[in-house]
Amino acid sequence: MKRPQDFFTIYKQSAWDKDTESMIGLYDDNIVIFDMWNQGYQTGLKEWSVVIKDWLGSLGDEKLNVIFEMIEIHESNDVGFGSALITYQAISISNAIVRSMKNRVTLGFIKQKDEWKVVHQHTSAPINSELKAILNF
Repeated sequence: MKRPQDFFTIYKQSAWDKDTESMIGLYDDNIVIFDMWNQGYQTGLKEWSVVIKDWLGSLGDEKLNVIFEMIEIHESNDVGFGSALITYQAISISNAIVRSMKNRVTLGFIKQKDEWKVVHQHTSAPINSELKAILNF
């Protein structure tokens, strides 16, 4: 990535194309992930790469449309911070939305050798009074 805001375009296109290598390329070797699913916490690109490959590979014939809203980026010379709302839409081969959910994402970026990488990613969703995630807010 030449700029932190490139993350959002590359991530969206990588998801749509199911291009695991492009998506993996967004992350630093020492990535720390706070995710909402399964383990909830992972470190290292090797471990996170497996999750990305499993996730995009599980889509079968479906496509994945990713929509970012309320993107905020703050950066200095070699450190950046971003946040957004992110909607995931599973699209069937007949072009219908079969599943959809919205999360919040917070990203920490570092710049090394004129390239930005995500070093920290945290996804979350608000919860209701029964402590259940609200995935469509």
